[in-house]
Amino acid sequence: MRQGLTSKRVAGNGRHEMTPSRAAKRLTIVIPALNEQDKIADTIDGVLPLARELLDDFEIFLIDDGSTDGTGAIMDDFAAGEPRIIVQHNPERRGVGAGFEYALSRAKFDAITLIPGDHAFQNEGIARMFKAAGAADLVITYRDNQSDRSVNRSLQSHSLRFILNCLFGFWLSDYHSMIVYPVKWLRQIAVKADGYGYQICALISLLQLGLTYVQVPVSLNAELKGSSRALRLRTYFELGGTIFSLLRRVPIRDVDRSQVPTDAERAPAR
Repeated sequence: MRQGLTSKRVAGNGRHEMTPSRAAKRLTIVIPALNEQDKIADTIDGVLPLARELLDDFEIFLIDDGSTDGTGAIMDDFAAGEPRIIVQHNPERRGVGAGFEYALSRAKFDAITLIPGDHAFQNEGIARMFKAAGAADLVITYRDNQSDRSVNRSLQSHSLRFILNCLFGFWLSDYHSMIVYPVKWLRQIAVKADGYGYQICALISLLQLGLTYVQVPVSLNAELKGSSRALRLRTYFELGGTIFSLLRRVPIRDVDRSQVPTDAERAPAR
């Protein structure tokens, strides 16, 4: 197994080591941005060559979430030179969750991921994530340089991770980094949260279904390490509601869990 990549199978409250089970090198990539004209080109310039090199096929949804600067025009320029890029211009801000749902409903491949449009992640980490695609149902990245962020923001992130790990028992290294999701299962769960809670709700719900995962390290770019703002009080209330619904397994209540494949039913990795 490659260094820095660990694989798990989640089943109920237990989990065990497993061999990576299948490959899915066709990926839908979602890049949302709001007024990021100074960074969106760097983001796409980093992602596009890696997708061409490391993936068998891909599509990229660029979501202009109501930008009032040149973000949308830059996205259109990239789309003019690459037919696999689709641009969605929102007339007003709708949020990251809405943009991701838009792409999810139209995705033509079996796996989907979201990469922030603010050039948050170093290209080496994105490459690791693309290479790991297909090693398990989920590819969960974790930020390995969060300690460089502000003390307040770092404390909040570590505290939230500890609470989620204690409540749900998955003991992940990160709950809010980049993730490669299985489209089939993500479409079936009822994710009501938006913004910060969307990814936490989606990820934990999929793990509760018993899907397999690998974890790979990624790094934040230097200019992003100290730029994150502390979570707002409203965000804490929204997260509380999301966690409560997850404890009751509301998002996966209507999913037919008998359709989740066992290890023996999974296709071997390439």
